[in-house]
Amino acid sequence: MVAGSIPPNNCAPAAPLWTEDFENGLNGWTVNTSTGDVDWQLTTTGNTGGYTPGPLESTTGFPGGKWIVADSDLGGTAGVDENTSITSPAITGLDTVAYMLLTFEQSFRQLNDDETTVEVSGNGGLNWTTYAVNTEVPGNQSTPGAPASQLITLNISNALNGGSNDIRIRFRWVSTEGYTYSWQVDDIELSEANENDLYLLSVTHAAWDLNETNFRGLPYTVYPQNEVRELKFRGRVTNTGSQTQHDVRLQVVIDGPGMNDATLTSAAVDLAPIATDSFTITGYTPPSVIGDYIINYTVLQNEAEDEPDNNTIQNEFAVSEYAFARDGGAMDGGYDNQGAEYELGNWFHTVDWDNTLFGIDVALTNQTEVDAVIRGTVYDENRDFVAETEEYFVLPSDLNDQGEAKFITLRLTDPLPLDVDVDYLITMHHFGGTEEVWCATSGVSYEQTSLLFDYAANSWFYVTNTPMVRMNLSPAVSVAEVATVTGVSAMPSVFSDGTTLRYMLSEGADVRLEVTDALGRKVLTIDRGTQGPGVHQTTIDLQGHAAGTYICHLVTGTEHVSLRLVKE
Repeated sequence: MVAGSIPPNNCAPAAPLWTEDFENGLNGWTVNTSTGDVDWQLTTTGNTGGYTPGPLESTTGFPGGKWIVADSDLGGTAGVDENTSITSPAITGLDTVAYMLLTFEQSFRQLNDDETTVEVSGNGGLNWTTYAVNTEVPGNQSTPGAPASQLITLNISNALNGGSNDIRIRFRWVSTEGYTYSWQVDDIELSEANENDLYLLSVTHAAWDLNETNFRGLPYTVYPQNEVRELKFRGRVTNTGSQTQHDVRLQVVIDGPGMNDATLTSAAVDLAPIATDSFTITGYTPPSVIGDYIINYTVLQNEAEDEPDNNTIQNEFAVSEYAFARDGGAMDGGYDNQGAEYELGNWFHTVDWDNTLFGIDVALTNQTEVDAVIRGTVYDENRDFVAETEEYFVLPSDLNDQGEAKFITLRLTDPLPLDVDVDYLITMHHFGGTEEVWCATSGVSYEQTSLLFDYAANSWFYVTNTPMVRMNLSPAVSVAEVATVTGVSAMPSVFSDGTTLRYMLSEGADVRLEVTDALGRKVLTIDRGTQGPGVHQTTIDLQGHAAGTYICHLVTGTEHVSLRLVKE
């Protein structure tokens, strides 16, 4: 599980006091749409378009049942704000219940800044208390397991003022972009809270925030051996029960490679009903031992826990010889900037003096086009250019399906010694054009820690999906493989009409030459057929083409070699 993620709450509350499964229609629920064309609707099919995961597989709704959906993917208009809510009729007869849980089953897919909230009134709709949900779902991602339903539990006691005889529940969908995705909801219940019920909301092994002066404390998922550092474990806990819980504490059990295990416990506090608190553990630095470190977080208290299933979360990190990573290790999404030129990557912070960067590892989704060109770039803490890699031409074997983690290693033109206690921004660069490049993403990033440079806007933006872009500190990267194609040159490299391309083959190969312009559009193709070992040359004629930068691609069955050409 990615550090900082919030798991579904799989607890089983007490017997329900009130339920709604929509099998008999809306039953007095009312829809109000203040802006846009998206309305909450009763459905038997849910959302099935675009990247949506399909109809909500709720307990009573699927297959063959009914549920409700706000479907922007179907009814929205790009650029048009959407704000639609659906409100229950009065729920009465529960005025003696002071501590109450609201549960519902859902499936939600986020685009960028869509908002999903539950609002509860304990006085017939005069005042409302708002509960934000799905805030942990990153862009272009769905709730865990979708289309299987996710159970959400909210303690709504603070909206009831000790009990209410007129409860109203309202689900609200807001999108400021229009034509995004959807929120599907079913099987809503109210139940009385258990006496002793703590809920571990979220955890991380590196509790970083925007007040930090550098990126040393980010939750890296893979640390090089000489880059391990003190970790700061944190867990957020809420008391969803009706009684104060005493000596509440966070326990962290680390299962490391070999005998490198540890058990850590935070300071203890008493936690009143409805209260939420954060628990932090410091002072632990992993050993420099290669392997996976499994972390089990558990919230404990003196009382006997009524619902222990939501008291534990597991995640992990790894120690490697040379890899330095922030992604979750398995592709769960992608980014392409709609074909426009862009760079996408992550901040890293080095703590050791004996580091050299030899390459940048990048993962691409299967939406990327073969033969597209990428390269890696290194920036310093001021986002000033430091170094770049060789250009790389994408092969079919490079591409990832969902859940895969195949990386391309982009070799720096010159190995880069890294400074101590310094931030570096490591990016993948796509030049834009007709050949799309989708950088794979995996996991969630804190704000301002993963960045996109949009060349059209000439500006940096932060993203919350973690790009699968890594630092590679392995000296083996700088050792070139035995190449079939060597000695590629153009004479002259700056010309007015044409130039002569020379290259050497160490063995026979089928050779194809392609010339693309700065936007990646092919302007010339020369099929040289099968050529034997030795020196070869051919004329590149660009008469009739505009002045500017071009890239000549020499392609064999196993290699891509590129050379920049400039036509005056």
